[in-house]
Amino acid sequence: MMKSIVLSVLICTFFLSFSRYESSNANEDIKQIIIKKYEKMRTTIKNGDPGFVLEMHAKDAVLFLQNGKEVVGINALKPFYEKVASTGIDLKSTPTTVELLAENVAMEVGIFTSTSKTGTQNSAKYINIWKKIDGDWKIYKAIDQAKL
Repeated sequence: MMKSIVLSVLICTFFLSFSRYESSNANEDIKQIIIKKYEKMRTTIKNGDPGFVLEMHAKDAVLFLQNGKEVVGINALKPFYEKVASTGIDLKSTPTTVELLAENVAMEVGIFTSTSKTGTQNSAKYINIWKKIDGDWKIYKAIDQAKL
């Protein structure tokens, strides 16, 4: 009886450890996808092109701004990011934590830094909820504290 209990505990421990390992690998894989998207976003926004950052968002995405306002949907995000891109600002988003919450939903916590053409810097924390849509990770909900 004691051997079967010990064996059961060992098997459970093994599977729990393995599932955490798989989860951490998935988290790191998604984090690398997000980092690559941010690298491209940084270049395109700085060059005045908001196209890629718009592609990064789901059609029904919501951006919760630092001033309490919400930018809802891709049609509302377009003029917002066109305005951002027109400034020539250098945006750097750095994910600090990425966690897979479900098969097609991940949460990212990160630090956002912006540098204007005059060298003025601003940084803030943010939270993004990513959703896998048609095989691609898209920003679904974003809480942003940065002042642009």
